[in-house]
Amino acid sequence: RYLGITRPLTYPVRQNGKCMAKMILCVWLLSASITIPPLFGWAQNVNDEKVCLISQDFGYTIYSTAVAFYIPMSVMLFMYYQIYKAAKRSAAKHKFAGFPRPEEMEGISMNGVVKLHKESEECANFSRLLKHDKKNISIFKREQKAATTLGIIVGAFTVCWLPFFLLSTARPFICGTACSCIPLWVERTFLWLGYANSLINPFIYAFFNRDLRTTYRNLLQCRYRNINRKLSAAGMHEALKLAEKPE
Repeated sequence: RYLGITRPLTYPVRQNGKCMAKMILCVWLLSASITIPPLFGWAQNVNDEKVCLISQDFGYTIYSTAVAFYIPMSVMLFMYYQIYKAAKRSAAKHKFAGFPRPEEMEGISMNGVVKLHKESEECANFSRLLKHDKKNISIFKREQKAATTLGIIVGAFTVCWLPFFLLSTARPFICGTACSCIPLWVERTFLWLGYANSLINPFIYAFFNRDLRTTYRNLLQCRYRNINRKLSAAGMHEALKLAEKPE
């Protein structure tokens, strides 16, 4: 989203399969670095047959919660702040871009008629400039809307999961390997609040995306043909875009 806001025309070119594959691989490796260490001894297990609890080792708890939540959350909040600043700068720039300022005009006659001293070729160049600027603004607005959606998604993620991870981080220092010092209703409330994040995300996306609202409505009304037609139209649109790209 940051690149989409700051470089709206070049950002789609940077979205390629190799880049996405590398990002997915990094996520899997990061996840493995959290889940594998307890299998090789970095663990302090809870000896209770009625409880299924991850390692309560102090070092592992800090490491796992930091890598799984605190660091990603901090990065997301920092990047969204950068997105917000970039969006404000871009909005101010696009508000006035593409149109000549009064002091730049050739001159105005006494009766208010602008004296045109530009050649036809320059007029055509100016027309192309306006067309390019309109395209740039359109892409910017789309990315700005996506950034707003992302901000709400990040905020909801933080609110829903922060209590659970705070409890998970504090538990070994409060309880040690005992598992009964935290009221069960508190644990379950925080856990289900985190699960609720997955519940509300589709509603957030649907609120900001008309196509998703239409798709959800068709699903609920079992109108599968409408969904298939929309998918076919989207596929055709992407194929035409690829065909128009220069070799």
